[in-house]
Amino acid sequence: MADAVPLHPYFGVYDGSEAALYLRRLLRERYTVGQLRNVGEEEFRAHVTSLPGRRDPQRERFQDISRQRDLSVQFEWGHNHDFGTFRMTGLMQDRHIHILATFMTLHGVPEARLDGKKVLDVGCWTGGTSLLLAAMGAEVIAIEEVRKYADCVAYLAHAFGVANLKVESRSLFSLDEESFYDRFDYVLYSGVLYHVTDPVLSLRIVFNALKDGGQCLLETMAADGAGRYCEYGDRKDRSLRDGAASATLLGGWDWFVPSLGAVRAMLQDTGFEVRDARLHEGGRATALARRREHVDMLRAGLARPSIR
Repeated sequence: MADAVPLHPYFGVYDGSEAALYLRRLLRERYTVGQLRNVGEEEFRAHVTSLPGRRDPQRERFQDISRQRDLSVQFEWGHNHDFGTFRMTGLMQDRHIHILATFMTLHGVPEARLDGKKVLDVGCWTGGTSLLLAAMGAEVIAIEEVRKYADCVAYLAHAFGVANLKVESRSLFSLDEESFYDRFDYVLYSGVLYHVTDPVLSLRIVFNALKDGGQCLLETMAADGAGRYCEYGDRKDRSLRDGAASATLLGGWDWFVPSLGAVRAMLQDTGFEVRDARLHEGGRATALARRREHVDMLRAGLARPSIR
């Protein structure tokens, strides 16, 4: 991959960085069973370990589960978490640590302490980044469109008494409302851009949610090559991870995978000042984008013409 820089073991080199070590320490100090506040250890372990493999299509209100992605139908733990007396292994392993460490090391944000800062975490899955941001002192709003995962993160926040983490089960596209305007110092938009049907509209919603001077920490799957373009994602039929043949669901579930040039252009077109953007080994990109002030954007062909 031309002009790519390493990111972390899923992507590159930052697992042993000062930032990564600091984040690991926060997890140990704040989120092991010795820090439980509102539930007992036995109850906590029983609940958390019962989640993987759970299927609840009615809870997600699907009309036809055969046309849905496997992760939305069946619960899969997202991020590695050592709770002290037991461990949960996530599909993304330590990616929650590595992504934040990469932004801190390569892009210079966020700060190690986020006391008084308001952060929106988009697509929190099982809460790896949300818990870290809260441990760093931020007031965190985490959103997740899959209800079972939002429920999981809300349970973790309750169990550990994390008063500065609130979880809402909702789509990013639902945040186009006044209560979310001009609200956040940071938006972590990681691992989501290529999963939405309208990446441009999604970035405008993020732009509107930030305060003037606020910054978007964008991480995404990226297409290789020069130019500004998006690849159309794959749809693959595959059985659920427990091997059941009774339901074959969609894997892949990516919509538009942008090149680095497209990432830059989409951010600029939605009002952002792009401060840094990098392509990484492993087909990922990171970008730091700032809302210097609120400005209008091109309205021609916009999917939601009334958007602020």
